[in-house]
Amino acid sequence: MIGKIKTIAGVFIVITMICAIGRTGFYHVHHALIESGGEASFLPMLLHGLRLDVAVAGYLCLLPCLLAVVNTWIKGRGALRVLGYVWKGYFGIVALLLAIAILLNIVLYGYWGFPLDSTPLFYFLTSPKDAAASAEWWMILCGIIGLVCVTALFALPLLRVYRFIDKVENESVPKKIVTSFICILMGVAMIIPIRGGFTVATNNVGTVYFSDNVRLNHATVNPLFSFLESVTHEEDFASMYRFMDDAEASRLFDEMKHTAMRPDSIGAYRINNVSGTRVVVVILESFSSYIMTEEGHVKGVTPTLDRLSKEGVYFNHFYANSFRTDRGLVSILSGYPAQPNMSLMKYPRKTNNLYSIARSLRADGYHTQYVYGGDANFTNMRSYLMATGFQDIISEDDFPSEQLTGKWGANDGNLFVKALERMDEAWKNDTKNLMVIQTSSSHEPFDVPCHQFDDKILNAFYYTDRELGSFVDKMKAREDWKNTLMVIVPDHLGCWPDPEDNYKMRRYHVPLIIIGGALKEKATLGVYGSQQDIAATVLGMLGIDHSEFTFSKDLFDTTFHHFAFFTHPDAVGMADEYNQIMVDNPSQKPLFDLGTRKGTNKRKAQAYLQKLFDDIAEMR
Repeated sequence: MIGKIKTIAGVFIVITMICAIGRTGFYHVHHALIESGGEASFLPMLLHGLRLDVAVAGYLCLLPCLLAVVNTWIKGRGALRVLGYVWKGYFGIVALLLAIAILLNIVLYGYWGFPLDSTPLFYFLTSPKDAAASAEWWMILCGIIGLVCVTALFALPLLRVYRFIDKVENESVPKKIVTSFICILMGVAMIIPIRGGFTVATNNVGTVYFSDNVRLNHATVNPLFSFLESVTHEEDFASMYRFMDDAEASRLFDEMKHTAMRPDSIGAYRINNVSGTRVVVVILESFSSYIMTEEGHVKGVTPTLDRLSKEGVYFNHFYANSFRTDRGLVSILSGYPAQPNMSLMKYPRKTNNLYSIARSLRADGYHTQYVYGGDANFTNMRSYLMATGFQDIISEDDFPSEQLTGKWGANDGNLFVKALERMDEAWKNDTKNLMVIQTSSSHEPFDVPCHQFDDKILNAFYYTDRELGSFVDKMKAREDWKNTLMVIVPDHLGCWPDPEDNYKMRRYHVPLIIIGGALKEKATLGVYGSQQDIAATVLGMLGIDHSEFTFSKDLFDTTFHHFAFFTHPDAVGMADEYNQIMVDNPSQKPLFDLGTRKGTNKRKAQAYLQKLFDDIAEMR
């Protein structure tokens, strides 16, 4: 009996210590980043995080409690040997899970800036090849070796604990009953650390937050707990982000919503929706306003964007909705805001009926195409595109194998050539056309056939910008340029400088440029907006109703107040000319709060996010 109690208690203590050691490693690896956010106290971080460490230990001790009962009643050395393999196999699995969670959390935080959740699993399951495309072969090899070593290191103390029970205990039946009762009681007692005590509120990621420094709070979070919480709570959209009662959220949201056609839609920037109208949307991987010459941080990286911003309509207070392509695409093409801790593209049953630019234009007689040099199945992209109105999807399967030279498929030079070829084929037969072109060369690992800059990231941006310039120049030489409207926008927040601070307003600042022979005027506009506003703006220019786009606003409409909305795990932001704010959702504390009317957008941003999840919950 004593051996079984020692085993269960030992497993609980060892797992708790492993989790604490993992968070210690995270703290030291990312210490500079944590320190840049303010307070960086190690001991409080370690102690506050123990609450989730013991919760994970409680979960992982439930099966050992059950195995201890089986161990009490089983007879025969053969049966005991088999049960021993079960114990050791379970410890191996536990060690592997902890190693994966801890290592992934340490590695990915430097790129994404939030604790481990279900996001990596989503990307890996939808397309393992593309999920690994950002890493070099040696990085993958080192990762595998590191994982094996860390797993073995974690498994050793667990196997040593098992020695307490690794023998036959000759007990009488009454003693076995008592032993079984104690083991079951210990299993029941695990509910206490799992729940986080005896109060009504149960453990969640936010329960260990204690500091104004959100990065220090991230260091307190147990990555395995964070992952499991993300996976198990994703479907419960109706209960997510409840910041206020529904009446207040609805009142604030109604003040921010505007879906009507603008009164002056036949005036400035009007594009006649007649035979021959061409709409081209170019979505640039990872670009930002920060690398444009006018910002003054670097020069000569984006000569094409610098030039085009003066040839059409340039929005210089425009912001990305999110940090990943799958979320940004839904924002751009469907006018639907990105969510902090989930990707709507992951749920085909919800995106099946989602409105989009393609669906609206197709209903108006447009032929719709999507051109991408990579795998269109990545992150359920093909499912989303087809469901929302795209007739032709051109992807890596449509390129010759010799052009698939990059980790993400065809480089952007070949991509734009393919787009022009498809125009020649489709546009001669159709009078109305929409083509969306998604680039990828400026994505990690930034392997491009160009050597203009020593910095490989800036070099990749320069390459894509150069190929974009060549594409636009060839478009201008076409007869149908006079009827063409071209929209140029990044897919999400920028990735330079690296590493960048996710809690700075500049991180989300991206260009939106509209050019084309069909455009009547040139202008630089300071109206605030974000990617979700592109849909209503483009449809408004074409004179097509956009009233079903609940979250999208026509940026040319001056009859109401404009703002930008953006999210990042797990935070929400809103910006206008008076207040730019980002709020950490678990603690509800501002990550930054700028402008002449500080704090005025906090409740608005929270109401907007709350109503967004109400809308997602109601999708069928």
